[in-house]
Amino acid sequence: MKKKGSQLIKSIFDTDNFFMQICEKILDLVTVNLLFLVSCLPILTLGIAKMSLYQTLFEIKKSRRVRVASTYMKAFRANAKLGLKLGLLELAIVGISLFDLLLFWGQVALPFQVLKAVCLGFIIFTELIALGLYPLAGHFDMSLKDSLQTSLIVVSLNFPWFFLMMAIMIAIIIVVYSSGFVLLLGWTVFVFLGFAGLGFLQIGILEKIFGKYENEKFIKE
Repeated sequence: MKKKGSQLIKSIFDTDNFFMQICEKILDLVTVNLLFLVSCLPILTLGIAKMSLYQTLFEIKKSRRVRVASTYMKAFRANAKLGLKLGLLELAIVGISLFDLLLFWGQVALPFQVLKAVCLGFIIFTELIALGLYPLAGHFDMSLKDSLQTSLIVVSLNFPWFFLMMAIMIAIIIVVYSSGFVLLLGWTVFVFLGFAGLGFLQIGILEKIFGKYENEKFIKE
């Protein structure tokens, strides 16, 4: 009986069993999520933080016992130049579009309605491209021009997948803002796990998409 009990304890705390592997992944995701939030607090570093997040998530998915903090910081330093440019470009487009949208929100004349539709379109288009841009830039060694061109082509050729990703994110935002309690709960989850968790789910789809074009020599490392 004692022998069976000791075997049970060993199996529970065996780091190679399925349960412990899941716990290890969750801990890694919580760690990288907190690092991501801290590193993008100066809003100008948002692009660097996104690239580093995806780069670390690819490593977490591929390997076990990843040194998350050192991997993330190494990626953050390596991605500083390109990530800053991509982040500033995204912030500029979204920021200007949001400013115009809010400025003319109360206007009902046809020209203003068209302008609001254009601004909203720019925001959606930018964020849709960003879903492919940062993982590509973080996973492959590319220039600014190549990153933008490749992400535009990849997103266009796989539009249903990227549209699904964006639709899920929009649905989550709508649910989170449905009530005060859900908002508090939602932000708590996002602080500890949300951004890394969503990114980790995207990685499964992105690996298949990137792998397809790698085999066709469309994306060069």
